[in-house]
Amino acid sequence: MYDLLMITVLFIHVICAVFLVGSSIFVWVIVWPASSIAMPDEKQRTRFMSLMGKRYALWTNVSIILLTVTGLLLVYLYRPSYFTDFSGTIATQWGQVLTVKIVAVALMYGILYGNNLWHGKKFPKLAEEGKFDELKRLRKISHLLSFITVGMMVVVVLVAEILAGVFF
Repeated sequence: MYDLLMITVLFIHVICAVFLVGSSIFVWVIVWPASSIAMPDEKQRTRFMSLMGKRYALWTNVSIILLTVTGLLLVYLYRPSYFTDFSGTIATQWGQVLTVKIVAVALMYGILYGNNLWHGKKFPKLAEEGKFDELKRLRKISHLLSFITVGMMVVVVLVAEILAGVFF
């Protein structure tokens, strides 16, 4: 029964990670550039990206919640000492790598949600008001933060591979 629980939790964790990282890369590489070509009208493109972003945010939030819960559960199932003997566990290579992953995930979440909360409602408003220069300026900042977030997602996946023993 214990093995089935671990396999199920790990499966949910991996599927959510695939969705979050894969869809983020897809939006960056495919959707965003294609929207500029398909919709040259800035107001229309901003509206499309806002609507798509709202729908995408629901599934991103579900994935992030599941990733967080399953991640903590996996640590508890595999290495409960991380919670019960942190100082002892942090002295191990595995504990150090896990801590790097946790910090990277926390930073990634902070940048992701900070960027969305700060810029999310401004884009449609600026487009509706026709303030395209301001919109362009804010988009550059938002895109840089989004790019950093996607890069951090890739780093977190690499650290997860290290934790799983892929590289050593």
